[in-house]
Amino acid sequence: MVSGNIFILFKKSKLLFFLFFLSLLILPRRIVPEEIPGEKIILEYPVENPKVDFRTRNLLNKLPSDSAIAVWVFFTDKGIKTDGQYRKALQECSYQLSERSIERRKRRGKKPIFDFTDIPVKKEYVDELRSFDVKIRVVSKWLNAASVMANKNQIEEIEKLRFVRAIKKVATFYRKEPPPPEDHLKKIYEAPKDQVLRYGESYAQLAQINVPALHNLGYSGDSVLITMLDTGYFIHHRAFEHILNEGRLIATWDFINDDEDVEDGPEDQQRDHGTYTLSAVGGFVEDTLIGPAYGAQFALAKTEVRTSETQIEEDHWIAGVEWADSLGTDIVSSSLGYLDWYTYADMDGNTALCTIAADSAVSKGIVVVNSAGNKRDDPWYYIIAPADGDSVIAVGAVNLEGELASFSSAGPTYDGRIKPDVVACGVQTYCAWANGGYGGVNGTSLSTPLVAGVCALLLEIHPDWTPIQVREALWTTASQADQPDNLMGYGIVNASRASGLNFLVFSPGEFEFETTLGDTHSQVDTLVITSTVSESLEWKLIQRPDWVRVEPDSGVTPCTCKVSIDPARLSHLKVGIHRDTIKVSPKDAINWPQSVAVTLIIRSTAKIVTFPNPFSDSLTVVVDKSNASDKIKLSIFTVAGELVYQFSEEDRGEVFQKTWDGRNDRGRRVSSGVYLLKVDINGHSEIFKIAKIK
Repeated sequence: MVSGNIFILFKKSKLLFFLFFLSLLILPRRIVPEEIPGEKIILEYPVENPKVDFRTRNLLNKLPSDSAIAVWVFFTDKGIKTDGQYRKALQECSYQLSERSIERRKRRGKKPIFDFTDIPVKKEYVDELRSFDVKIRVVSKWLNAASVMANKNQIEEIEKLRFVRAIKKVATFYRKEPPPPEDHLKKIYEAPKDQVLRYGESYAQLAQINVPALHNLGYSGDSVLITMLDTGYFIHHRAFEHILNEGRLIATWDFINDDEDVEDGPEDQQRDHGTYTLSAVGGFVEDTLIGPAYGAQFALAKTEVRTSETQIEEDHWIAGVEWADSLGTDIVSSSLGYLDWYTYADMDGNTALCTIAADSAVSKGIVVVNSAGNKRDDPWYYIIAPADGDSVIAVGAVNLEGELASFSSAGPTYDGRIKPDVVACGVQTYCAWANGGYGGVNGTSLSTPLVAGVCALLLEIHPDWTPIQVREALWTTASQADQPDNLMGYGIVNASRASGLNFLVFSPGEFEFETTLGDTHSQVDTLVITSTVSESLEWKLIQRPDWVRVEPDSGVTPCTCKVSIDPARLSHLKVGIHRDTIKVSPKDAINWPQSVAVTLIIRSTAKIVTFPNPFSDSLTVVVDKSNASDKIKLSIFTVAGELVYQFSEEDRGEVFQKTWDGRNDRGRRVSSGVYLLKVDINGHSEIFKIAKIK
């Protein structure tokens, strides 16, 4: 019916039809998710009913009308109405982030690298809030919300705005500090004399998580950017001289006072906690204190308000993690958490606003490491937000004997997921103090930066690993990876095993065998398996080509075993080059196999001679034909498979002979190295290795 009407319009008036068709192209349309391939976007959120949630309303009813509280005001949209506006807004997102941030997202984040959460909050909405004479604390583009200080009357007026979706109180938490450190045995970890670094009192906490093995290989977190979310920091402590002197303090910001000063005055205890955590991950004073990521870059965010008790405010944390993203941060280390205003039922990974922000950061390629909390010995018992995030690495605490700390918060999350993820030393963890000295401190606040430092080592070694791959590496190599629980998660972190780097060393690094069809002689070579990060390591063969024998197939390193070709299993292989790998794995880290290459060249029984080999000026190839009518074609390739030179096909005479002068098809001499000679006889190919020398 519609097409018929259009046809009539066209017959009556070409101009009218043209205008009708043009209107279809230019009229604004509402965007629906299906119109943008690969994305599911929500450009307008439904208004919650009621807008002020039940708990916030109850609190407001108990307060005087002029008493101000911090609340989140959520908006319905970002002022985008059309497909074109949306795409333009996404293009402009790149101007708000550093090049480092964009590169990190491309490498480790989800695709597309920009989405609706990256578009700024509509300025007019924030200006409208200001018109009510409220204080704007934080504006979050990820949440599409603003945190404001407002009283009951102001909140009731804000609630009437058509673009306001919901209003909820900003969460706070009064952190319970663990009891003071007790005397603790550190002699269970004696530093070997051949250590590259002198760790002093910090050796035990690093040895427990096997960090020195990676330090010995030269890794320190180099080029990895870690953002700390914490209190102020005494950045002029001797433990941080190397960071300042080498220009590795990238940025600082005080989200409480809106300035760059995160150090505060000596009379202010604001900087105590941040000094502990920063030194635990990145401090460096030989014979005293060394952090696992002492060579990393750092950005310091002051997000925690310290009063007579330590009050943590969620909106500052969210602002801090968005700031970290804009810098191009690789890792966020947060020894903070939120509890007040939430219930255990809210610890489901999808409710707490800081948890939503943390998971959003992970989706953009940031590894988020957060303390599980110090609540197991009080009525709350469980982890705190944002440690409940399904993509967040939540860290619990153990002592140096590997025993769970009494205060370390437990899981599971409300929806039944295992938490914490892993544990590290959080009992008398050695760190720098804001008074200039050093000492032991208790808490999951201290185990968290140790694990964040391990994550930095992993990203230095594997820069393309996503946050989820980093977490899985920690999971699968920790002390109780096979039997995780809700007290220690997957167990004590093992940095060297998680790295998978040089865990096993093979000598030689690859095997090459040559044989001819029908040959029953089994060639034998020797494989030596050793470990660079463990003196004694059980290993097991987990994969090999069926035409290769490895005897024995398991043992304890260092170990010598025999590798041979099995002639009985060659019948299904064709003449040519066959490549495969032998995979060997530590028995207790089966998901981290190491590989040694094996190459088998199978030749037919045809008589083919190459001389001299190696050659410098020319190579002669002679083929003794079995039939004078055999067609012969010679080709020279690089080992990567690129054609270098090809002789014309020939079928004259009983002996085929050609000489190659070492030039490519453009007449230029090729460089020294190994090449492959391919001999085609009636379409049947054989491969030979040839070497050109100077």
